[in-house]
This record gives sequence, C-alpha cells and structure tokens, in this order.
Amino acid sequence: MEILDLPEEVLLLIFSYIPLYNLFFSVQRTCLAWRNLCFHHSLWSTIHYSQQIDEKLSQDDLLSVLKQVSRGLHHLVFEKAFQHGETSITFLKILQCILNEDVDMRNVSSLTIPAIPNRYLEPLLEKCSNLSSIEVSYYYAYYNDGDFFVTMKKLPRLKVFKITESSKSVESIAEPALHQTLFNQYLSDMFSCLVELEVVHIASVNKLLDSTLCALLDNCRNLQELALYGCDGISNAGFKSLPEKSGITSLHLNSTSVNDKGMEHICQSCRGLRKVSFAGCMYVTDVSIKHLCTHCPNLESLCVSDPEIFYHKSNITDGGLDYLSQNSSFLRSLTMCNSAQISDLGLDQLARSCNMLTHLDVSGCLSVSNNTLQVLAQHCRHLQTVNFSECVYLTGKGLSPLVVSCRWLRTLNVANCPFVQNLNFELFDQMETPFDKYLKEKEELSQSSINLHDEAGEKNEGSDHELRGFKQVTPTCSNQVQEPGEGDENPLKSKVTPQVNEVEPQVNKVAPQVNEVEPREVDVKPHESGAEPRESGVEAHENVARSEIEKITPRLNFLNSLSCASIPSPKVHSELRTLNIGLCSKVTDQCLRQIATFCPDLRELDINGCFNTTDLGISYIVRGCQRLELLNISSGSMIQKMSLTDQSLVSIATHCEYLRRLHVEKNPLMSLEGYKNFFDNCPLPCTVSLTTKSPEILKMDVLMVEDGGNKCKRVNVFSKGCYKGNIHQLDVLLYNSDGHILE
Repeated sequence: MEILDLPEEVLLLIFSYIPLYNLFFSVQRTCLAWRNLCFHHSLWSTIHYSQQIDEKLSQDDLLSVLKQVSRGLHHLVFEKAFQHGETSITFLKILQCILNEDVDMRNVSSLTIPAIPNRYLEPLLEKCSNLSSIEVSYYYAYYNDGDFFVTMKKLPRLKVFKITESSKSVESIAEPALHQTLFNQYLSDMFSCLVELEVVHIASVNKLLDSTLCALLDNCRNLQELALYGCDGISNAGFKSLPEKSGITSLHLNSTSVNDKGMEHICQSCRGLRKVSFAGCMYVTDVSIKHLCTHCPNLESLCVSDPEIFYHKSNITDGGLDYLSQNSSFLRSLTMCNSAQISDLGLDQLARSCNMLTHLDVSGCLSVSNNTLQVLAQHCRHLQTVNFSECVYLTGKGLSPLVVSCRWLRTLNVANCPFVQNLNFELFDQMETPFDKYLKEKEELSQSSINLHDEAGEKNEGSDHELRGFKQVTPTCSNQVQEPGEGDENPLKSKVTPQVNEVEPQVNKVAPQVNEVEPREVDVKPHESGAEPRESGVEAHENVARSEIEKITPRLNFLNSLSCASIPSPKVHSELRTLNIGLCSKVTDQCLRQIATFCPDLRELDINGCFNTTDLGISYIVRGCQRLELLNISSGSMIQKMSLTDQSLVSIATHCEYLRRLHVEKNPLMSLEGYKNFFDNCPLPCTVSLTTKSPEILKMDVLMVEDGGNKCKRVNVFSKGCYKGNIHQLDVLLYNSDGHILE
C-alpha cells in the first residue's frame, strides 16, 4: 500500500501534525486529492497570525482560503503580530478578508488580539457572533478611549475575559491613556453586562481598584476562575462582595495586598477551592495556610512564592507545612521558593503525609538536604517536576535515589548546587524489571511442577512397600472392591494409570503425559457389603498433584508465550525529559556519561558553567541522548570559562538531528571555523546563541552555504549587544524554508 492509498481519515490525522503554512504552500500542491484534504475544516480550527502568510499571499488568495475553511474555524490568534517589534499593525489584510461578507465566522469562539484599530473592532465582534472568549493586551485595554469596553458590552454570552501582558511595541501605537478612575469605571460597567463570565484574568493592571473587583464579584455569580497578577491596588475590601457560597475553584492573587484576614473570608466563601496562589503577598503567613486547610479540603495546588518575583521572601514556616501535612492529603502541587523559614523537618513531615505530590518547587530553600530527598524518594514516588535550584547542600548522593525511585519524573532542576557530583545511576541496574519478574516466576513455576512430580514418584515407591503383602489388584474403574474367594486362582488385575503433567518451559503448551504403572497384586481387607471404598494414598496424592498443576498450567503457558526471541529484555532507565545542572561546577565527564546511559530520552539539557567537563563528556551526551532539542553548554561566568573546543560542535552536529536550540556563549576555544562547520552540518531549523570576538560573523555571506538539495541555506544573524568593547553576543537562525521559521 502506498501513501496515496490511505483512507482520508488517516491522511487527515497525518496532516493535523503539519503546520498550516506547510499545508498551504507545500502539501496541497502534491495532487488534487490532497489539495481538497488540505482545506478540510477539521485542519483549520485555529489560525495563528503569520507574517510569512501575510507577505506571500495576496488578498484574493487569502480570501479564497478563508471562504473554504471558515466553517471549521474556532480560534483566531494574532499574538505574533508584534513579535518583530513593528510600529504599525501589519495584519490588516487578514482582518479585511475576515470581515468580507462571504466569509462565515459564526463558529469562531475564541479571539486573541494584542491590539486592533477601533474601526475594525466592532465589525469583527459582530461578525463573530458566537464569541465566548477574548484576550487582549494590557496596553491596548488601558491606552484606549473606552470604545473597547463599550463594544464588549455587546457580548453578553462571553465566558472568558483576559487582559494579559504584551510587548511595549503595542504601547507605541496605542492611544493616550485613560485616567485611572475612568478606566475602572469603564471596566465596572463592562462587568455589569457580562454576567455569564466564568474565567477572568487581569495581569499587570496596577491601577485596578477594589471597587472594580466588587463590581465583578457582584455581577458575575458564575465565576469559577479568578486571576489577578500584579494588581497591588487590590486589598481585603475588594472581596467584600464575594457571595457566601462562591463557585470559584481557582484563585491567583499574586502581588496583591491581601492579608490573613482577607484569606479567611475568601476560604470561608470559596470552600471548593482547588488551586490557590498568593505569591508576592507580603502579608500572608501560616494563618492563611490554616484557613485553607480548615475550609478547603479539596486543595490540590498551592503557590506561596514565585521564583519570578525575586524580591519576595515567603513568610511560611514549618507551622504552615504542619497544617498542610495534617489536612491536605489531596495536594498535588506545591511551590514555595525562597522560603528561608522552613527546615528539613517540615519538608520531611510534608513528604510523609502528602504522598501524591506531582510538582514540588523548593528552590532557594537552604534547609533542603540529602535527607529530604531520600524521604521524598521513599514516599513521593509520583513526582513529575521538581526544582531544587540553589539548594546548596545537595549532592549526588541525594539525587540518585530520587531519580531512581520516582519513575514518572520528567523535569529535574538542580542548577547552582555546587556540591552536586558523582551521580550514581547504576542503581537502575539493580532494579527488578518486568522481564526479570517474568523469568523469576517462570523458574519458580517450573521448579514447583518438578517438585510435584518428584513427590508423586516418592509416594509411589512408598506405596509399593506398604501394599506389597496384598494379593488383589485394585481396578481403577470400579467403585466397589471385589472380595476374592478361597478357591480363586486368578484374582482380578487392573492398571493404575495416574496422569502427571510434565511441564517443559521452552514450549508454548504444557502437554500432559501418562505414566503407566505396572500392576501389582494387592490383598484388600474384607469389609462390609455396601461400604464405600477408601481412596488409596497414591490416588489421593495424584489428585492433589493434578489440581496443583492445573492451576499453574495457564500461567506457565502465558509466560512461555512471552519468551519469543523478538521481545528483547527491557532496559530500566529514567524517564527524564528536562535536566538542569547548570553552574554545578563539580560535574565531570563521568557524571555526563551516567546521564547519557540512564537518561536517553532527554529533550532539554543545561550544563552551563560545568567547568570540569570536556569534549569527551559532550560526546557521551550526544551519543546517548540523540533526541535532544535544547542544549546549553555556555560558560555562564565572566571569570571561569569552559574548556570545550570545536570537537564538541562536530559531535553535536553529527548526532543531534532533532536539535533546535544551542547555547555556546563564552566558549573562547571555539573558533569561527568551528561555528561555520557546525552551520554547514547542523539540523534545520536551529538557533545558535554564541559570543565571538570576530566581527566577520556579522556578515551574512560568510555563513551562507549550499546544502544537499541545491538550496541556499538561509542565515539570519541578530546582534544582542557587545560587551567589553569587542565581544559580540549573537543569535544565529539557520533555516532553508519559511515554514522552519514558524517552528
């Protein structure tokens, strides 16, 4: 069967993994059948703004595409419109096509726009009549004359409203700012009309007032998720309008002015809370943890401090952890960075009680030690993401059992832990694999069957001695024993034929074999007529042996079927996908060899500042972890430098065919020729961050080379600055098609 013979359903599934840009400019040109499939409505449920599409397609072509795919369109996303720092809106062509009367946009339910000219906003919202979610930038919402909020009132069925951060380029095209009071008045009026809102996110709006929050809580009684980021004007007064039985399940109050008293009122009203974050709230203490544990028994996620809010130190102590360990058995995620007041005793108690944790972030907690990690390895085996960066007392002795025991671990961050070294992942070899269990069980079952045969043979021999004086042969098919007369010369004889299963472990079926036992003359003691004969010792043992073998035969047959030569013995290794050991200066090549051997599924690896590693260690990594997508081998220090050479670049280009991002900053032993050789042979697309003293690398023609397909490999060089007068910091983007840029 060829690919053209595949059913349409299978082809659509394959096409769903291809970017829309490639579908339009490449796949649809294959044949007429594929052209029709490329415009199937199921593939165009989401359209992301692309500058390449805007430049390559004429307005007529774009309009033709939208007419074909608009029936299945559900999400319009223009967040990339300003990623290149334009000072004017460049997606007006797409907007004009969307507003065409022949394009049906009634099925669009989600719209993400950083900014839009006011003359297009109202027609766009009218066109998307079933819109249920909208996301705009903070600068567009604030630097507006109020028309945006007035227009939003015309969407009474809106469920999701988000004001998010955006690039400063939006501010440059935005209109003059509203006064703070007027801004809050417009926002309050909008909330009074959008009574069906369920999700509200407001970020970086430090001008938001308590009165506006009260208007939101008064009118939107169906609210389930509320997130306020950087709204430092919000205090306890903003939650006075919170209904007694609120349906809010997710609450984020990052960097607000809420204190313990406000948290008590919130917890009493929102008893169904599952996700809570008050990172950056300087007035929240262990008392708030107590209220959460008392009133919100279903708490699953808690964030008390955020690593991005570097100025905030958590006020949580071991007392707060004690409340969590006693009352939050459903806790799955805990983030408490820079919590200087907790000790390893509190974390120990938490790990023993909350054994269903999947995410743990205690970065910057100096009290975390190897003992803490050993307790986590013993009790929290479901961990998937852990962050121990800047926990300076950790060593490889504590990390090894954690990685080995937590089989679901995907992300491990131990950056800036100077004593991490000698990772001992050989413990994986000592683990009992499913294949080992199969061999062990198979051997036990085979041995038990052999023992049963041996016991049956010994019993037969013993019965021969016991029955040697008897003169009658007991028939196997008779229910009654005949009493011989005094003149009988030829007593009855019969064959006793017990069935014994001989189990051969190398075949798929266990074939029972019949062993014939020579007839013996036995004398049966006379008994009263009509009495039931007593079962002999041989027959009783045979019945027991037969029943035991019948029990183990199906299981043994199943295990024998698994011994096919095509099923190799599985290798036990870590499931890690992301590992950060940056600035762990004691990490050596031997440590990298351990990682390469027992973490072959790594996708991202950061070893910047590991000064004791050499080209040999990089060779271990790229040969063992060949699916790496991000690799950071920069020096990370202005004083001490890495000792990596061009040989590392050769190894990376040869083995890492999936690499998309490489950091090699501050590697003085890497030359311009080494970079050019890497650019010639690296996988595409790839972005390389580097520093060099050679100004020649800024010239495009120096880096451009011909690839195997007679296409010129494209190179874009972005200068990120120059320090010390002559050291250039660059980002080099290599690609050979416009579709690669979208990746």
